[in-house]
Amino acid sequence: MQKETKNVVVIYAGDDWEKEVPITYQQTRAAFEKWHMMALEKNVQMYRASVEWYDSKKNIFTKAWAFRDGKWQKMEKEISPDLIYDKTPGSQEHELFALKVSMGKNAIVFNSPLFRMMIDNKLSQYALFFEYMPQTLVALNESELTEAVEKIVTSRVVAKPLQGSGGFGIVIGSKEEILKESFVYPIILQEFIKNDNGIPGFSAEGELADLRITYINHMPLYALSRVAKNGSLFTNMHQGASSVRVPLEKIPENVLVMAEKIIARLMIFTKAQYSLDFFFDEKGTPFFIEMNSVPGLCLIEDLKDAELQRKDFEAFIELLPV
Repeated sequence: MQKETKNVVVIYAGDDWEKEVPITYQQTRAAFEKWHMMALEKNVQMYRASVEWYDSKKNIFTKAWAFRDGKWQKMEKEISPDLIYDKTPGSQEHELFALKVSMGKNAIVFNSPLFRMMIDNKLSQYALFFEYMPQTLVALNESELTEAVEKIVTSRVVAKPLQGSGGFGIVIGSKEEILKESFVYPIILQEFIKNDNGIPGFSAEGELADLRITYINHMPLYALSRVAKNGSLFTNMHQGASSVRVPLEKIPENVLVMAEKIIARLMIFTKAQYSLDFFFDEKGTPFFIEMNSVPGLCLIEDLKDAELQRKDFEAFIELLPV
Protein backbone atom coordinates (compact mmCIF):
# COMPACT_ATOMS: atom_id res chain seq x y z
CA MET A 1 0.00 0.00 0.00
CA GLN A 2 1.48 3.33 -1.09
CA LYS A 3 2.08 5.91 1.61
CA GLU A 4 0.03 9.08 1.49
CA THR A 5 1.79 11.97 -0.23
CA LYS A 6 2.89 14.72 2.15
CA ASN A 7 3.30 18.41 1.30
CA VAL A 8 6.24 20.49 2.48
CA VAL A 9 6.17 24.24 1.88
CA VAL A 10 9.19 26.51 2.30
CA ILE A 11 7.94 29.99 3.17
CA TYR A 12 9.60 33.35 2.59
CA ALA A 13 8.63 37.02 2.55
CA GLY A 14 7.86 39.07 -0.57
CA ASP A 15 6.17 38.26 -3.88
CA ASP A 16 8.33 36.87 -6.70
CA TRP A 17 5.56 35.41 -8.87
CA GLU A 18 6.46 37.62 -11.85
CA LYS A 19 10.03 36.31 -11.97
CA GLU A 20 11.14 33.57 -14.34
CA VAL A 21 12.74 31.58 -11.51
CA PRO A 22 12.73 32.07 -7.73
CA ILE A 23 15.74 32.63 -5.44
CA THR A 24 18.30 35.19 -6.56
CA TYR A 25 21.36 33.58 -4.99
CA GLN A 26 22.41 30.78 -7.35
CA GLN A 27 23.91 28.45 -4.74
CA THR A 28 20.78 28.62 -2.58
CA ARG A 29 18.62 27.92 -5.62
CA ALA A 30 20.75 24.91 -6.58
CA ALA A 31 20.51 23.53 -3.03
CA PHE A 32 16.72 23.78 -2.99
CA GLU A 33 16.51 22.16 -6.43
CA LYS A 34 18.27 19.13 -4.96
CA TRP A 35 15.92 19.14 -1.95
CA HIS A 36 12.88 19.12 -4.24
CA MET A 37 14.26 16.13 -6.14
CA MET A 38 15.15 14.24 -2.95
CA ALA A 39 11.66 14.91 -1.63
CA LEU A 40 10.04 13.31 -4.67
CA GLU A 41 12.09 10.17 -4.01
CA LYS A 42 10.29 9.92 -0.66
CA ASN A 43 6.82 10.60 -2.07
CA VAL A 44 6.93 14.13 -0.66
CA GLN A 45 5.85 17.15 -2.67
CA MET A 46 8.02 20.14 -1.85
CA TYR A 47 7.00 23.69 -2.72
CA ARG A 48 8.23 27.24 -2.22
CA ALA A 49 5.68 29.93 -1.42
CA SER A 50 5.43 33.49 -0.18
CA VAL A 51 3.59 34.01 3.10
CA GLU A 52 1.39 36.37 1.07
CA TRP A 53 -0.06 33.37 -0.76
CA TYR A 54 -1.38 31.73 2.42
CA ASP A 55 -5.15 31.61 3.02
CA SER A 56 -5.53 31.23 6.80
CA LYS A 57 -9.26 30.48 6.57
CA LYS A 58 -8.70 27.43 4.36
CA ASN A 59 -5.20 26.55 5.67
CA ILE A 60 -3.85 26.42 2.13
CA PHE A 61 -1.39 28.17 -0.10
CA THR A 62 -3.16 29.37 -3.22
CA LYS A 63 -0.05 28.96 -5.41
CA ALA A 64 3.62 28.06 -5.15
CA TRP A 65 6.85 27.37 -6.99
CA ALA A 66 8.05 23.79 -7.47
CA PHE A 67 11.13 22.32 -9.10
CA ARG A 68 9.88 19.56 -11.39
CA ASP A 69 11.35 17.86 -14.48
CA GLY A 70 14.54 19.89 -14.29
CA LYS A 71 12.98 23.35 -14.11
CA TRP A 72 11.09 25.69 -11.79
CA GLN A 73 7.36 25.68 -12.42
CA LYS A 74 4.50 27.86 -11.18
CA MET A 75 1.88 25.67 -9.51
CA GLU A 76 -1.46 27.47 -9.49
CA LYS A 77 -3.45 25.17 -7.22
CA GLU A 78 -4.46 24.87 -3.58
CA ILE A 79 -1.69 23.29 -1.47
CA SER A 80 -2.46 22.06 2.05
CA PRO A 81 0.84 21.92 3.99
CA ASP A 82 1.86 19.15 6.37
CA LEU A 83 5.22 20.75 7.20
CA ILE A 84 6.19 24.40 6.76
CA TYR A 85 9.89 25.32 6.63
CA ASP A 86 10.22 28.91 7.79
CA LYS A 87 12.79 30.87 5.79
CA THR A 88 11.33 34.33 6.41
CA PRO A 89 13.80 37.02 7.57
CA GLY A 90 14.23 37.67 11.27
CA SER A 91 13.53 41.36 10.68
CA GLN A 92 9.86 40.45 10.05
CA GLU A 93 9.51 38.05 12.97
CA HIS A 94 7.15 40.27 14.99
CA GLU A 95 5.13 41.22 11.92
CA LEU A 96 4.61 37.59 10.83
CA PHE A 97 4.38 35.95 14.26
CA ALA A 98 0.56 35.73 14.46
CA LEU A 99 0.33 34.39 10.90
CA LYS A 100 2.87 31.64 11.58
CA VAL A 101 1.12 30.67 14.81
CA SER A 102 -2.07 30.35 12.74
CA MET A 103 -0.22 28.12 10.25
CA GLY A 104 0.92 25.95 13.14
CA LYS A 105 -2.64 25.02 14.12
CA ASN A 106 -2.86 22.59 11.20
CA ALA A 107 0.75 21.97 10.17
CA ILE A 108 4.18 21.73 11.75
CA VAL A 109 6.04 25.05 11.45
CA PHE A 110 9.81 24.71 11.70
CA ASN A 111 11.53 26.49 13.33
CA SER A 112 8.82 27.19 15.88
CA PRO A 113 7.66 30.84 15.74
CA LEU A 114 8.32 30.99 19.50
CA PHE A 115 11.90 29.81 19.02
CA ARG A 116 12.53 32.40 16.34
CA MET A 117 10.89 35.14 18.38
CA MET A 118 13.22 34.31 21.25
CA ILE A 119 16.56 34.20 19.46
CA ASP A 120 16.33 36.05 16.11
CA ASN A 121 17.11 39.39 17.76
CA LYS A 122 20.85 39.89 18.37
CA LEU A 123 20.14 41.87 21.53
CA SER A 124 18.06 38.95 22.85
CA GLN A 125 20.98 36.65 22.09
CA TYR A 126 23.25 38.83 24.20
CA ALA A 127 20.73 38.81 27.06
CA LEU A 128 20.66 35.01 26.92
CA PHE A 129 24.37 34.33 26.42
CA PHE A 130 26.24 37.48 27.46
CA GLU A 131 28.92 35.67 29.48
CA TYR A 132 30.22 33.96 26.31
CA MET A 133 30.05 36.97 23.98
CA PRO A 134 32.15 40.07 23.27
CA GLN A 135 31.25 43.24 25.13
CA THR A 136 27.95 44.42 23.61
CA LEU A 137 26.00 47.67 23.99
CA VAL A 138 22.84 49.03 22.40
CA ALA A 139 22.28 52.50 20.96
CA LEU A 140 18.83 53.96 20.27
CA ASN A 141 20.06 57.25 18.79
CA GLU A 142 23.19 59.27 17.90
CA SER A 143 23.68 60.47 21.46
CA GLU A 144 23.67 56.91 22.80
CA LEU A 145 25.95 55.85 19.95
CA THR A 146 28.59 58.36 21.09
CA GLU A 147 28.34 57.16 24.69
CA ALA A 148 28.45 53.48 23.75
CA VAL A 149 31.43 53.82 21.39
CA GLU A 150 33.47 55.39 24.18
CA LYS A 151 32.71 52.41 26.45
CA ILE A 152 33.93 49.81 23.93
CA VAL A 153 37.40 48.73 25.02
CA THR A 154 38.82 47.84 21.57
CA SER A 155 40.04 50.36 19.00
CA ARG A 156 37.78 48.84 16.35
CA VAL A 157 34.03 48.51 16.81
CA VAL A 158 31.45 46.23 15.15
CA ALA A 159 28.06 47.91 14.61
CA LYS A 160 25.11 45.62 13.75
CA PRO A 161 21.39 45.92 13.14
CA LEU A 162 19.33 43.94 15.67
CA GLN A 163 18.14 41.52 13.00
CA GLY A 164 19.57 40.27 9.76
CA SER A 165 22.12 37.91 8.26
CA GLY A 166 24.66 37.76 5.48
CA GLY A 167 26.68 40.62 6.93
CA PHE A 168 24.26 43.16 5.47
CA GLY A 169 24.05 46.38 7.46
CA ILE A 170 27.14 45.58 9.54
CA VAL A 171 29.88 48.20 9.80
CA ILE A 172 33.36 47.43 11.16
CA GLY A 173 35.69 50.34 11.74
CA SER A 174 37.57 52.59 14.09
CA LYS A 175 35.61 54.53 16.69
CA GLU A 176 35.99 57.65 14.56
CA GLU A 177 34.66 55.86 11.48
CA ILE A 178 31.68 54.42 13.37
CA LEU A 179 30.70 57.88 14.65
CA LYS A 180 30.63 59.21 11.07
CA GLU A 181 28.21 56.51 9.88
CA SER A 182 24.48 57.06 9.37
CA PHE A 183 22.64 54.22 11.07
CA VAL A 184 19.03 53.13 11.21
CA TYR A 185 18.45 52.78 14.94
CA PRO A 186 18.43 50.82 17.17
CA ILE A 187 21.79 49.13 16.64
CA ILE A 188 24.14 47.09 18.79
CA LEU A 189 27.86 47.70 19.18
CA GLN A 190 30.37 44.95 19.91
CA GLU A 191 34.07 44.95 20.65
CA PHE A 192 36.18 43.69 17.75
CA ILE A 193 37.85 40.33 18.33
CA LYS A 194 41.24 40.52 16.64
CA ASN A 195 42.83 37.36 15.28
CA ASP A 196 44.42 36.73 11.90
CA ASN A 197 44.93 33.00 12.49
CA GLY A 198 41.34 31.74 12.52
CA ILE A 199 40.60 28.47 14.33
CA PRO A 200 43.42 27.23 16.60
CA GLY A 201 44.97 24.03 15.28
CA PHE A 202 43.01 24.18 12.03
CA SER A 203 43.18 27.42 10.04
CA ALA A 204 46.16 28.47 7.96
CA GLU A 205 48.34 31.22 9.39
CA GLY A 206 47.15 34.66 8.39
CA GLU A 207 43.55 33.57 7.74
CA LEU A 208 40.79 35.74 9.14
CA ALA A 209 38.20 33.04 9.69
CA ASP A 210 35.38 32.03 12.01
CA LEU A 211 33.85 28.73 13.08
CA ARG A 212 30.21 27.93 12.42
CA ILE A 213 28.56 24.82 13.87
CA THR A 214 25.12 23.93 12.52
CA TYR A 215 22.71 21.94 14.65
CA ILE A 216 19.44 20.18 14.10
CA ASN A 217 17.46 19.21 17.18
CA HIS A 218 20.48 20.26 19.28
CA MET A 219 22.85 17.76 17.68
CA PRO A 220 25.78 19.00 15.56
CA LEU A 221 25.19 18.29 11.89
CA TYR A 222 28.33 19.82 10.43
CA ALA A 223 30.88 22.56 11.03
CA LEU A 224 32.68 24.87 8.68
CA SER A 225 35.01 27.81 8.70
CA ARG A 226 34.17 30.90 6.69
CA VAL A 227 37.35 32.57 5.48
CA ALA A 228 37.29 36.29 4.68
CA LYS A 229 38.60 37.35 1.27
CA ASN A 230 41.86 39.27 1.19
CA GLY A 231 41.49 42.74 2.68
CA SER A 232 38.05 42.06 4.15
CA LEU A 233 36.98 41.78 7.79
CA PHE A 234 33.77 39.93 6.90
CA THR A 235 33.42 36.15 7.03
CA ASN A 236 29.94 36.14 5.47
CA MET A 237 29.45 34.24 2.22
CA HIS A 238 27.39 37.09 0.80
CA GLN A 239 30.37 39.39 1.44
CA GLY A 240 32.76 37.28 -0.64
CA ALA A 241 34.04 34.83 1.98
CA SER A 242 34.80 31.20 1.12
CA SER A 243 34.07 28.15 3.24
CA VAL A 244 35.97 25.03 4.25
CA ARG A 245 34.61 21.98 6.04
CA VAL A 246 35.76 21.53 9.62
CA PRO A 247 35.53 17.90 10.81
CA LEU A 248 33.60 17.76 14.07
CA GLU A 249 36.58 16.14 15.79
CA LYS A 250 38.68 19.21 14.88
CA ILE A 251 36.48 21.61 16.85
CA PRO A 252 38.53 22.94 19.78
CA GLU A 253 37.51 21.52 23.15
CA ASN A 254 36.93 24.96 24.67
CA VAL A 255 34.32 25.65 21.97
CA LEU A 256 32.54 22.35 22.63
CA VAL A 257 32.31 23.19 26.34
CA MET A 258 30.93 26.65 25.57
CA ALA A 259 28.48 25.34 22.95
CA GLU A 260 27.12 22.75 25.38
CA LYS A 261 26.26 25.50 27.87
CA ILE A 262 24.59 27.58 25.15
CA ILE A 263 22.56 24.63 23.89
CA ALA A 264 21.36 23.82 27.41
CA ARG A 265 19.37 27.08 27.36
CA LEU A 266 17.79 26.21 24.01
CA MET A 267 16.63 22.73 25.02
CA ILE A 268 13.22 24.05 26.06
CA PHE A 269 12.46 23.52 22.35
CA THR A 270 12.89 19.83 21.53
CA LYS A 271 12.99 20.49 17.77
CA ALA A 272 15.08 23.32 16.38
CA GLN A 273 17.62 24.15 13.70
CA TYR A 274 20.28 26.82 14.13
CA SER A 275 23.94 27.66 13.76
CA LEU A 276 26.38 29.03 16.33
CA ASP A 277 29.22 31.31 15.20
CA PHE A 278 32.51 31.65 17.08
CA PHE A 279 35.62 33.81 16.77
CA PHE A 280 38.91 33.30 18.56
CA ASP A 281 41.19 35.95 19.97
CA GLU A 282 44.97 35.86 19.57
CA LYS A 283 45.28 33.60 22.64
CA GLY A 284 42.84 31.05 21.17
CA THR A 285 40.00 31.98 23.53
CA PRO A 286 36.62 31.49 21.83
CA PHE A 287 33.89 34.12 21.76
CA PHE A 288 30.32 33.36 20.81
CA ILE A 289 29.41 35.98 18.20
CA GLU A 290 25.82 35.20 17.20
CA MET A 291 23.37 32.48 16.22
CA ASN A 292 21.21 32.07 13.15
CA SER A 293 17.85 30.29 13.15
CA VAL A 294 17.79 30.03 9.35
CA PRO A 295 21.28 28.77 8.38
CA GLY A 296 21.57 28.94 4.63
CA LEU A 297 21.56 25.84 2.44
CA CYS A 298 24.09 27.65 0.28
CA LEU A 299 26.81 26.79 2.81
CA ILE A 300 26.39 23.05 2.26
CA GLU A 301 26.10 23.61 -1.47
CA ASP A 302 29.43 25.45 -1.34
CA LEU A 303 31.05 22.46 0.41
CA LYS A 304 30.01 20.18 -2.50
CA ASP A 305 29.26 17.26 -0.19
CA ALA A 306 26.32 15.27 -1.54
CA GLU A 307 26.25 12.93 1.48
CA LEU A 308 26.05 15.85 3.91
CA GLN A 309 23.37 17.48 1.78
CA ARG A 310 21.23 14.36 1.95
CA LYS A 311 21.85 13.99 5.70
CA ASP A 312 20.68 17.60 6.20
CA PHE A 313 17.56 16.99 4.11
CA GLU A 314 16.67 13.74 5.84
CA ALA A 315 17.08 15.24 9.32
CA PHE A 316 14.57 17.90 8.29
CA ILE A 317 12.11 15.59 6.52
CA GLU A 318 11.89 13.39 9.63
CA LEU A 319 9.80 16.19 11.14
CA LEU A 320 6.88 15.28 8.88
CA PRO A 321 3.87 13.94 10.78
CA VAL A 322 3.36 10.18 10.39
